[in-house]
Amino acid sequence: MKQESQIYPFSTLSKQDQEKLTNAFSYEKVQKGTVLLEQEITRVENLYILSKGHAQYYYELNNTKILSGEVKIGDNFGGISILLNDAVSIRSLKILEDSVFITLKADFFLSVCKENSKFQDYFTNEFGKCMLNKSFSGIISRRIKDKEFNLPFFNRPIRTIFQPNIITCPMETSIENAAIKMSRNNASAILIKKDKRTIQGIVTDADLRKKAVAKKMDLSQPISNIMSSPLISISADCQVFEVFLSMIENDKRHLAVYSQSGDITGIVSEKDLISAQTKSTYLLIKTVKSAKTIQEIENIHSKLEKMLLDPIKNGASPEYITRLISMFSDAIIDKIIRFSLDKMGPSPCKFVFLTMGSEGREEQTLISDQDNAIVYEDSKYPEKAKKYFDKLSHLICDQLNMTGYRFCGGNNMAKNPKWCQPLSKWKQYFNTWIRTSNPENLLHSSIFFDFRGTWGDLTLADELKDYLLSSIKNWAGFLRNLTENATYFKPPISRFGKFVVKTQGDQKGSLDIKLGMMPITDFTRVYALKNGISQTNTLTRLFRLYTRRALTSKEYTDIVKAYNYMMQLRFLRQITTIMDEEKIPDNYINPHNLSALDQTMLKEIFKMIEKLQQNLSVEFTGIV
Repeated sequence: MKQESQIYPFSTLSKQDQEKLTNAFSYEKVQKGTVLLEQEITRVENLYILSKGHAQYYYELNNTKILSGEVKIGDNFGGISILLNDAVSIRSLKILEDSVFITLKADFFLSVCKENSKFQDYFTNEFGKCMLNKSFSGIISRRIKDKEFNLPFFNRPIRTIFQPNIITCPMETSIENAAIKMSRNNASAILIKKDKRTIQGIVTDADLRKKAVAKKMDLSQPISNIMSSPLISISADCQVFEVFLSMIENDKRHLAVYSQSGDITGIVSEKDLISAQTKSTYLLIKTVKSAKTIQEIENIHSKLEKMLLDPIKNGASPEYITRLISMFSDAIIDKIIRFSLDKMGPSPCKFVFLTMGSEGREEQTLISDQDNAIVYEDSKYPEKAKKYFDKLSHLICDQLNMTGYRFCGGNNMAKNPKWCQPLSKWKQYFNTWIRTSNPENLLHSSIFFDFRGTWGDLTLADELKDYLLSSIKNWAGFLRNLTENATYFKPPISRFGKFVVKTQGDQKGSLDIKLGMMPITDFTRVYALKNGISQTNTLTRLFRLYTRRALTSKEYTDIVKAYNYMMQLRFLRQITTIMDEEKIPDNYINPHNLSALDQTMLKEIFKMIEKLQQNLSVEFTGIV
């Protein structure tokens, strides 16, 4: 490690810490032309130090590379992303010639940062320098302030990060006594009071080290002699991103936090921001990816529920929440299929694991059950292939159940031999549904039209999707049947504008908000299939329909707003069942518990949905 230890900032570490890194470094060869990391997409698993070769980093905006620079021998890359961006790459890294990188695993890197503040300071200071660039800060600011594309770490209000607890002392308190009080309270800072109500300044651990101990001050002197003043403060409602920017702009590592009443309620430190990432959903996904046994991720879905409570309560975009849930589900599926293949041995032929229904549309909520299937290529040895994949599908579904994804009540899972078939059989299924099914039979198979290839050879899923779309073009009766189903479930509102609720049972006085928004999903599916749109996500389908002028600007905007509003109601209801009722989440809301404004909005949405169903019925069935 002699050579590596001379590279800054590793040279700042003690010899003992440098020795710990001896076996932690690895070497990775990367070919010319490789995009090793892609902005906002790639998870940064390592800190990279260029040992040989040449690379370029850049940010791409509107197909133009900006904020670019060279990575030369000895330079490192990825540390800022690991520390301050939930380990998602802020910029892309492209290899310009065959290169060799010295790499350090992200978790090991974080542990070194935690134990060595000077080492960590190097990376946070580098981010601060980047933020001085108006283009860089502008891009980061726009990305952070757009809730639909936020990362959890930056999106959270600061009140969820810090503990509302402060320690104070009068200005005349001695440095020694103030330090003792900080130590007893395990605090990294103390607020200095001018009088009973006025906070004059702050003293941090760094102030004690640099201003008092290093200069060998008389510790009996008043603490006010080394305090920083005036005090920089920020609202508890500010996002983490704003806090970090304030620290950079004011060159501070501690900020006072004030409540809505204007009173100082606590202190947030740079370390608080870093440690907050340990609660990140992205870190939970990393836990899944690094699991070695199924026991390590058993019932892990319950942890996801807890992590999403704050973002949902704080008004995070429903699309953003469902994206996170889908990313998490895909990581679980990836890990479990790998576990299963390790146990079963290599598959006899190519296959793809499909997710369907809400998971296939990437619209899962906190209610987690399985809707999946397996498609494998037609084999010369069909019996052997069938036997292998039936056993594999049982392994996968059973382990998904262990992680918290309940078995489907309708048995629409790959472990059902009917839904574990070769590609030719799946084409037969779709051909039957399209050409011979009536609306009633089609009702039970509609989830299969929202399938998504999640793992394996995705070309099989693409081929099946192409077959589906081309078959529909030649059989108009299918869309008529699908439309009859789409108009079967009416929004829960009477002719007189009153909510239609359950009149008995545990859910008396409530309506199922999921059923209330189902017509939007069904409406969008019919038009998407008619227009040959292969995407399954409802909001993506709506946008594609809008760009193809199948929807007017007003129709598109109204439907999206209605969809997001009802999805938010679903999430809030599910939080209530988890937190307050300590039950399995459901979709039942009592509309009379909503505010008058929300009741009015929900009624208007249901009326709009009725009109959508009428338009759909007229176009595809000719019936008003």
